[in-house]
Amino acid sequence: MTPLDRWVDDAHLYLDREEARDLARMLGDVPDLAEDLLDARTRQTRFGTVDYRTRNGAREQRLPFNPAAARAADHLQSVLGAWVRLVCEQRDVTYGGATSISGMAEWLQRNIIALAMTEGVETAAAEIGAAIEAAETVVCPPAEVAAADADLVLQARAVRLNAAGIGKLAEQLGDTFGNLTARRVRTLRKAGLITPVPGPWSAGWPELFLVGEVLDAHRALPARQHRKDA
Repeated sequence: MTPLDRWVDDAHLYLDREEARDLARMLGDVPDLAEDLLDARTRQTRFGTVDYRTRNGAREQRLPFNPAAARAADHLQSVLGAWVRLVCEQRDVTYGGATSISGMAEWLQRNIIALAMTEGVETAAAEIGAAIEAAETVVCPPAEVAAADADLVLQARAVRLNAAGIGKLAEQLGDTFGNLTARRVRTLRKAGLITPVPGPWSAGWPELFLVGEVLDAHRALPARQHRKDA
């Protein structure tokens, strides 16, 4: 019997049973992903072509480190760690797991009821899912997307741009963000899914947004709403 099976009182919870089950299943997939990230981080996993030849015919040895995988792992670990801290603070519990990605994911899965009782958990699935998707893009990129594109996405997350700038940047980030236009950014803003970076700014100065927050909100908004912006 799982903790969810013993869950009999839905009062004062921020997730219903099905949402909690979906989140628990998502967390259950993270340990395997963490192993794949470790392989990719040390370049034990090959993406596409093998090592290639230089102009003089000699083979060029690839670096034994994948910065895109490192950034994806750091981001996933940061997101999981933030939710672990929030659960511990709000529910007054002590964390007893490992500080690794797998350890935190397994702890959150075991404590899914405490997580469901944590204020703000409604955004957990979107945030954790976006971090998982970014990691999966590095571990197993689509055939048409180079590893460098995944690295570009991860680097872009920390950049602050206005709506027009984000629309231009999205054109370089692959098909996943092909419909992330300036209009789409304004739609996300009106929906309250993204917030501008705090000012103060001069009168008439365009609002700036953290690109990572915009990318996550863009992917989290249901596809049927994506089509409205097309």
